[in-house]
Amino acid sequence: MSTHPSPILDELRAMAVFATVVRSGSFSAGARALGLTRAVVSHHVASLEAKLGVPLAQRSTRSFSLTPAGEAFRVHCERMLDEAQDGIRGMELLRAEPRGEVRITCSHHFGQRRILPALLAFRRRYPSIRLHVAMNDSNVDLVQAGIELAVRAGPLADSDLVARRLVKEPTMLCASPAYLRRHGTPATVASLAQQRWVVYPPSQRTLSARHDGKTIEIPVQGDIVTDSAASRLAFVLAGEGIARLPAYDAAPLLASGELVRVLPEVETASLEIFLVHSRRIGPSARLLRDFLLADAPDEAVA
Repeated sequence: MSTHPSPILDELRAMAVFATVVRSGSFSAGARALGLTRAVVSHHVASLEAKLGVPLAQRSTRSFSLTPAGEAFRVHCERMLDEAQDGIRGMELLRAEPRGEVRITCSHHFGQRRILPALLAFRRRYPSIRLHVAMNDSNVDLVQAGIELAVRAGPLADSDLVARRLVKEPTMLCASPAYLRRHGTPATVASLAQQRWVVYPPSQRTLSARHDGKTIEIPVQGDIVTDSAASRLAFVLAGEGIARLPAYDAAPLLASGELVRVLPEVETASLEIFLVHSRRIGPSARLLRDFLLADAPDEAVA
């Protein structure tokens, strides 16, 4: 046994060589795996045996087997090698962690309801990607504003953008109990034309619906006109009129009694929300796009 121990780095190197030889099944195979000569591999194992004072392996030109001491020591060497490889892989993942920034725009109301929770989850998964979130109820020019992703209600006009559907949400006609007490509960489809509506969006003049298997057009008029979905909901809750609401807004309020569904037999069109982007987007925007679309229907509209 040597009275002058090798430096620790030499011993660690020799332990890694020994673990590789054991896993490879022979000195020759271990040498090939390490890109070393068989003589160098034998030297490292011999230096370990000299350091420990016990033989680790029985070897000949044709066979290789571990001694009891070698079998016991193998466990420590393989554990050290595994820990080192895991550490290197971990650092590679850190180095490869996506970085960059994404600009996304969405409406205030839907953004707060559906997009913001998803963005928080995205940040937890990709903390090095910066997010610029513009909540705006108007449709901005993506190119001019430098925005890569937009969340918009459809159907969409033809354009050079790619649209992927995020949500197809049922809608229903709703009013508050206070409104219905003042103005009466509509009993027929024809009576809807005489109701007060919370008009959304401002351009709306009629509402398409289906009743008894037929498509009907319901005139929409009222003293409240808004371009904000959040405002529409607030006005309906305040008793200012009837409105077509998406289920994600209406369902909890119907359950609590704060809203009443009007003429449930009248089917209103589903609300479709799309994720829109140009045909070429950066890697960070692609990550966010795929993250948001993970649970969405697999369809695209060019």
